[in-house]
Parts: sequence; structure tokens; C-alpha cells
Amino acid sequence: MKWLAALLMLPGFALATLTPENAIKTQLTASDWRYLLQKVAAGNPAWLDAVPGLALKADRKQADRLEEALATALPVNPEGVLATLHTLDAGSYPEMSGTNIVCVRKVVQPTKEAADYYIAARRALLSEPSGAECLWNLEGVWEEVNQQKSSAGQTLLKN
Repeated sequence: MKWLAALLMLPGFALATLTPENAIKTQLTASDWRYLLQKVAAGNPAWLDAVPGLALKADRKQADRLEEALATALPVNPEGVLATLHTLDAGSYPEMSGTNIVCVRKVVQPTKEAADYYIAARRALLSEPSGAECLWNLEGVWEEVNQQKSSAGQTLLKN
């Protein structure tokens, strides 16, 4: 009978899903980090709101991945990402960067993917009233990348 009770409880444990609230409060495994990074990169509002709390416990490698996920989410949910960046910019998060890094992170290498990202992020930021600083950073770095490519005889995309 005890075995039956144990078997019935097992699915409840197996189905326990990481939430933004418990991610901030608990010790996270590598699998937990992969899961939450996917949610942040998808622009999920609850997970974006959890980023500052996660940033407090992140080491440099985890913070780098959080920044990458925020950059990925920028064209998907610019309002949510910008709100998160505003919080990061205003606080003290030793391993995390804010607007100055996240907004330009995906365009510093002159690739086709960077050009596609630039177009999508720029479009999203133009429709977001609080996106001026991020847009300014994005366009400045993109112009610099294009100037470097231009001097090498290659241009990816002009504004």
C-alpha cells in the first residue's frame, strides 16, 4: 500500500514547474537556468520581471546568458525588456550590464544574423516610447560596424 501511495505522489513531483517566484527564492540547477533562459529569451513578461532577482544570484557566466536572453527578447517584447533594463540600470547588480550592453549585444559582429536582428530590434524600438536610449545605442554601434565593414569593402546594411 505504501508503494501505491508513493507512486501516486511521484507525478506531482515530476510535474513541478519552475516559476519566476520560486526561481528567485531557490537554488537553481543547470537545467533550471536553461529553462528560465528560454522563457526570458521568449519575452515572457513574468520571467522578464524576475530577471533583477535572478541577477542578484547570478555568477558572471549566468549573468552573461541572462543578458543574451534579454537581447534575444528585445524585438519580441521591447516594453518588457526595456522595463527590466531600467530596473537593472537603476540598481546594483555586480555581474549584470544594462541598456548599454544588452541593446547592442547582437550587432557587434558583422553577420547576416546581426543585420536581421538590427532590423527587427530597430522596428520594435521605434514603436516603443521608452526605447530612445536603447535605439540610440543600437544605431550607433550598427553604424560603427558598417563603417568598419565599409573600410574593408563590405557593407551589410545601411539605415
